[in-house]
Amino acid sequence: MMKITDSLIPVNNYNRPGRKSTPKRICVHYTGDCGASAARLAQFWKNVAAGMFPNKPNSWTSAQYIVGLDGEVIRCVPDGEIAYAATNQNADTVHIEVCYKQKSGKFEEKSVAALSELVRSLMDKYSIPAGKVVRHYDLTGKLCPAYYVDDNRWAALHERITAEPEPAVLYRVQVGAFSSRQNAEAYAEKIKQAGFGAFVVQVK
Repeated sequence: MMKITDSLIPVNNYNRPGRKSTPKRICVHYTGDCGASAARLAQFWKNVAAGMFPNKPNSWTSAQYIVGLDGEVIRCVPDGEIAYAATNQNADTVHIEVCYKQKSGKFEEKSVAALSELVRSLMDKYSIPAGKVVRHYDLTGKLCPAYYVDDNRWAALHERITAEPEPAVLYRVQVGAFSSRQNAEAYAEKIKQAGFGAFVVQVK
């Protein structure tokens, strides 16, 4: 089960303008910092907000979410606000940065699982179609996320993070069969008193 931890960037003049936005698109990025943790990036953005890099506009970046190496998810900007993640392509977009530790930029399995759950939840919440889940590369041509600039790799990842989850499969164990419904219900009641769920089904 995905858990989202808030580490919100304060509203400032550098990377969280506080301007409202209605999510209509989801954009996937990679952090560009091999091996860096989600917590480290979240703190860096807070340092930017505090004015620690006033002369480095390239540092004035942010995203709504960061997915970490172990599948942790950090929210840095609320969904309904603009983040600075893709030049001139931030309006109505929820940006997600994904951490990685392989030099190729390939995401870890735990990160992909969390990304899938996050993307699906945002799609459901804001009625965003799969066709509006894109890469940074699709918006500006930047080679991000690097490993998934390859169209085949992106197609496989896109399918996984946007597909409807498979319904859960349940297996039930029958503990009795009775010719009398009264006896069946009495036995079911004993099972319930023992702390288990029980129900009676009529079968021909």
